[in-house]
Amino acid sequence: MTEWPRTIPFDFKCKLEQLQEWRSKPSLQDEWTTIREWLTKHEVSAPDVLPRESELPNHWDDIV
Repeated sequence: MTEWPRTIPFDFKCKLEQLQEWRSKPSLQDEWTTIREWLTKHEVSAPDVLPRESELPNHWDDIV
């Protein structure tokens, strides 16, 4: 098993710094997209199970 680096990899650091140069603050989705693209580029696979935020209830079911 490969050990995690002690510092942020240089190319990843550059991507994160680019986000901070945006005129408006990047959204959480923008940040997550940058992280996910970097992980995919470096072939870091996702674990089988990831914690997820609870979904909002579907109120349309109550109407039908």
